[in-house]
Amino acid sequence: MHLDAILIDLALIFGVAVAVVLGLARVGLPPVAGYIAAGILVGPGGLGLVADHARVESLAELGVALLLFTIGLEFSLDRLRSMGRWVALGGGAQVAFTVLAALALGAAADLAPGESIFWGYAAALSSTAIVLRALGDREEIAAPHGRFVVAVLIFQDLCIVPMMLTLPLLGGGQESSVAIVAALAKSLAMMAAILVAARWIVPRVLLRVAATRRRELFVLSVLFISIVVAVGTASLGLSVALGSFLAGVIIADTEFLHQAAADVAPFRDALASVFFVSIGMLFDPATVIAEPVLVLGGVALLVGGKLALATIAALFLRFPARVALVAGLSLAQVGEFSFVLVKAGEGLGLVEAHAARLFIAASVITMFLAPLAVAASPRLGAAGARLLQPLERLWMPADLPAPRAEARLEGHVVVAGLGVAGQLLATALRNASAAYVGLDLNPDTVARLRREGHPAYYGDVASPEVLDLVAQVSRARVVVFLLSDPDAARRAVAVTRAHWPAVPCLVRAHRAGHDEVALAGPMVEVVSEDLETALEIVERVMHRLDGPAPALASALSAARQARGPRGERRVAPESVVAGMSLDAVVLTDSAPGVGRSLAEAQLRQRDGALVVALSRAGCTVAAPDSQEKLRAGDVLFLAGTRHQLHRSREILCGA
Repeated sequence: MHLDAILIDLALIFGVAVAVVLGLARVGLPPVAGYIAAGILVGPGGLGLVADHARVESLAELGVALLLFTIGLEFSLDRLRSMGRWVALGGGAQVAFTVLAALALGAAADLAPGESIFWGYAAALSSTAIVLRALGDREEIAAPHGRFVVAVLIFQDLCIVPMMLTLPLLGGGQESSVAIVAALAKSLAMMAAILVAARWIVPRVLLRVAATRRRELFVLSVLFISIVVAVGTASLGLSVALGSFLAGVIIADTEFLHQAAADVAPFRDALASVFFVSIGMLFDPATVIAEPVLVLGGVALLVGGKLALATIAALFLRFPARVALVAGLSLAQVGEFSFVLVKAGEGLGLVEAHAARLFIAASVITMFLAPLAVAASPRLGAAGARLLQPLERLWMPADLPAPRAEARLEGHVVVAGLGVAGQLLATALRNASAAYVGLDLNPDTVARLRREGHPAYYGDVASPEVLDLVAQVSRARVVVFLLSDPDAARRAVAVTRAHWPAVPCLVRAHRAGHDEVALAGPMVEVVSEDLETALEIVERVMHRLDGPAPALASALSAARQARGPRGERRVAPESVVAGMSLDAVVLTDSAPGVGRSLAEAQLRQRDGALVVALSRAGCTVAAPDSQEKLRAGDVLFLAGTRHQLHRSREILCGA
């Protein structure tokens, strides 16, 4: 294979891909669909500009490896451990349901059980690269349906080894059970080695490499780790994609994950597009023209069947109807590794060449439709969920309350979304003795919070019935939307504005700009994560600079005003009166001020600030008694110049 031939092929692929993606973007199609369409155009079944598919296959595999590596950077071992139940039960249910459905259809079509199971294997797998790319583009990997989809895809990749090992048995071969057990044992040993590397070896190696301050050496080290893990998994029969994902998981447990992601991103984006083009090159239009009924019927069977079975698997894990349907739509396509299974099945006599061509043609069409299905899944899921909502109580935990508020509420806070931010807000409201109601779609989270004494309820925050019956929004003081799913946040805000336009809303946006515009409206205050992070950094830097307090406050105000009205806070982080600033000091267990009274601390005598209030166990006292002994956890509110505030921190908290 000559280098000039590869470069010519890449030039053709990139040129056609840019033109097709730009053209399809005008009609709203996502880039991944454009790449697949470009592959159909340049491939052997299209214009034949790139006749040799094998020339670009290696680069395509490298693109998938880099894509899955960066996805793995978002999943540390602790996060994967928390998803273990979803991986085992959700992924296991999806694969098992698909194989059982294939057996049932095969029996109706008089197929041998081995052949039916083989087709169940091929249909059970979904496209990890396409789905994760589509979810990542929409920033939905952290959403409830995104986490379930990732868990199912992980289980599918783990199933590749037992599927490949059992193919000879399905074909009537005499494969030794000892050999199968030995292969599985090697796979488990590889997983154990990865865990050891993640915890003890890789962090130490990367720390030494980073200490050299040579960026190219760091990039080479990251690529070396990725290649070693990917080759190791491939040698055991696992996919290279799974190995790359696990390599990302290893580095995700270190402090270098952000730098690794930034260094790999340029290569990933370019080569991943080559992979999507290579999928399109597998498509043979002649097969569709010759037998359109069989191919399109296969597409309908694959998409409809996988949608139904994946949705049932999500319901099996007690996901709400809308989340289950969105997850089902995201998984309703055939995976790239299914092509490897089909080729292996041909060699073992499990499938005829004609059936294999029909399956590949239908599979490529499902992969082309996949990014479109992911983009449309929130709207389709919300519409279809109405049919399944009456059944939700069947799979909800028994200790969840009925969807009705316990008592009439007035002037309360509605916390929509009980993730990390929602639970923190709920705890703060409870400590302040403020009335509130929490809503979430995770039944396990709701059940746990109720056991802890929180008024948490299971319900879809985009449902007007739930907001009216459970949250009693019409009498709420404010509704706070803290949702990880951007589309769900937009729909929930729209529903609230339509039914209760006079109730103020506070909503978290994941990105400044687009999300703010999509969420903004009358009585809606948007808090952007990246904007508030940037402003918090500006604020902390300003506090570390020497200068008069009014000047620092003016700099902070200018930074906020540069973002327009949305950058302004309703309540300023500090008050500045005649050169005086306010600060809050939290006393830890080891703070020197603990156990001493304010009189004993002698803040004013030692050029410290004035203590204007003390907060303890949720209660705040203005002008506290100077003889009051300070305790760990106390919060002291101080007023003074910057020098006095700094001196007070030294006295109370130590150097």
